[in-house]
Amino acid sequence: MMAQHVSPDSVQSFPDTVQLYPDTFRLSEQPATVDMDEFLLDLVLQQSETIHRNDTTDTLTLADLMRLDSIQREAHMLDSMRIVNAELELQEIPEVTNAVIERSWVKDAEEDRKDVVRAIQAMKSPWHKEATLMVQITQNYVTSNWYQGGSSSFAGLGIAKGKINYISDRFTWENTGEWRIGGSTISADSLHKVNTTDDLLRFYTKANLRIVPKLFTSISGELETRLLPTYKSNSMELKSGPFSPVRFNMAVGLDYKPVKDLSISVSPLSYKLIHLMDTIRVSGTDYGLETGQRTQHNVGSSVRVEYTWKPVREVALESKFYFYTNYYHVEIDLEVNCDFIINRFMSARLMLHPRYDSSVIMKGDTHAKIQFRELLSIGFAHKFH
Repeated sequence: MMAQHVSPDSVQSFPDTVQLYPDTFRLSEQPATVDMDEFLLDLVLQQSETIHRNDTTDTLTLADLMRLDSIQREAHMLDSMRIVNAELELQEIPEVTNAVIERSWVKDAEEDRKDVVRAIQAMKSPWHKEATLMVQITQNYVTSNWYQGGSSSFAGLGIAKGKINYISDRFTWENTGEWRIGGSTISADSLHKVNTTDDLLRFYTKANLRIVPKLFTSISGELETRLLPTYKSNSMELKSGPFSPVRFNMAVGLDYKPVKDLSISVSPLSYKLIHLMDTIRVSGTDYGLETGQRTQHNVGSSVRVEYTWKPVREVALESKFYFYTNYYHVEIDLEVNCDFIINRFMSARLMLHPRYDSSVIMKGDTHAKIQFRELLSIGFAHKFH
């Protein structure tokens, strides 16, 4: 019995995007909404139905066998492309509108993906921005007949900090702004309902130009001041006031960065200014000024070390060490802040802040002493990028 050859004219009801030829078929561009698995299955079934339309014979022509082999090869190729497209959708790259993969093979699709990633990296901005907001509250209530004594108190602390850095191969420019405000109520203080416990507005900028790897020429400046009045306990005498004092430091030297997040700045030429807006209610001797003196200028040398350490994702330690001398007096300041991340919006903070200034001699003392401040708080915290 002779095998009957299937004519291409007898094939009907295929999608408009499919064209069948005697020995093979081609797929034109498919809309993205078509389910490729269902489409291929329907295509194979229709082709099989056409090939086996003659029920009176089990013999296939050579053209039929070639057409069936072509169907299997095309189905395998399209299935591979579907897998690659699914993997591409999982990549963390921005959505590219009107992007069309025109090549058929898997290696071409992978090369296209790498080209997109390289293009995104090339467009990456050298500017890096980051902001942190923290609001932490502590409350304590003690009745008057509590057997251990004590007094009720309520304390709050707010911290807003932002960074804007420009980083390139040879030049870096770091800018940091910080505002800390904290207050507490103490029933033992009959003159003030709220006492200011922390008040600091600080701006810091540093520009570096690379000389050799890890070593930069550097120029930096730092400005810090107070915005709210701070009183001594049960007294109307001011410890500090708005813009009293204002401290400004400027340094020129070298900045050495041996590892990431560690900066060691040595400045043989350093300038320090201390200024009081209110010399009547604020004592200048608490800040190294002479009685009645409003502004003090000093030229000397300084060393500044900054280090950030993150042993795990939930712990972040930031430390700053500052040493200054005008060859008559020395000032040493160490500030350590450790943040413990509880969840996305909650964290605890431990702050240790010892300092020593040989030019500051408090009333009743014969020499300068080490000053120390410690704070442990818990509350809301969120970081913005």
